[in-house]
Amino acid sequence: MPPLSPSPAHTAAAALRHARKLLFVRIHHHASLADAEFSAGFEAIVAAIEADLAHEEIVMETLAFDGLHDRLAENALLLASLHCIVTQVEAGDAALGRAALAAASDLLSLHRLTTDLALVLARPASPAPNHPHFPRAGKAVSERKRKP
Repeated sequence: MPPLSPSPAHTAAAALRHARKLLFVRIHHHASLADAEFSAGFEAIVAAIEADLAHEEIVMETLAFDGLHDRLAENALLLASLHCIVTQVEAGDAALGRAALAAASDLLSLHRLTTDLALVLARPASPAPNHPHFPRAGKAVSERKRKP
């Protein structure tokens, strides 16, 4: 029996999870930097978060994600908050940047969970009873496997 091809929602969910995982690795690496390096690279990590969110929004819009409007508002607030403090962090307030990055990481983690849940719920139902891979009612598994 050939494998069933994944649904677009499943493929999108996998792509979003992979992109988010890479972003989290980058965020956690940045958080581990010494204060001077952290502050100097803060704008770059904000840009990476912004790019990840833009990609996620495109995918979610393509899939007609139910909570897109709310997610766009949350993303805008997160990005506005991060952009608002870039100058202070680059001027040496690493503690402020670290606190903001930790909060951003928490919000992005929550987004990951809610996105996964929504995309799982958007997947097509199990194969219909007339589908060739669906077991026919009333026949034992051993009967289905026998060849005529």
